[in-house]
Amino acid sequence: MIRTIQSVTMSGSNSTAAAAMAWPYDETGVLQSARILVQKAVAADNSDYITISATQNSTAIFAARATTSAGGALLVGDTLAMTLGTTMIGEKLELKKGEEVTFAVAENGTGPAFELSIELVYKLVN
Repeated sequence: MIRTIQSVTMSGSNSTAAAAMAWPYDETGVLQSARILVQKAVAADNSDYITISATQNSTAIFAARATTSAGGALLVGDTLAMTLGTTMIGEKLELKKGEEVTFAVAENGTGPAFELSIELVYKLVN
């Protein structure tokens, strides 16, 4: 089995951000895991927080993660394993050449500053 990793860094302050990663190979890629690596701490706050989500070709594939008091703060060095969403079954795990996985950060209130590295791990299928 051949694996490949794609990664991107997103950052912002009082703003929304999005990062799309297109599948570049002719072979099909099967998404195995996704991790968010926290580069800048984000405090938990019920008024000023960010929400992290991911889509594949406009279909939500990962549960959103909010930095509300219930969701918790993000600390530098934390690694968040994204949980596959309930719609992420069967061929929705697969990406064909040119298809994208997009991570988005939405802000609420004044939206705290953030810096996140996103890492996707795929298995290549012939």
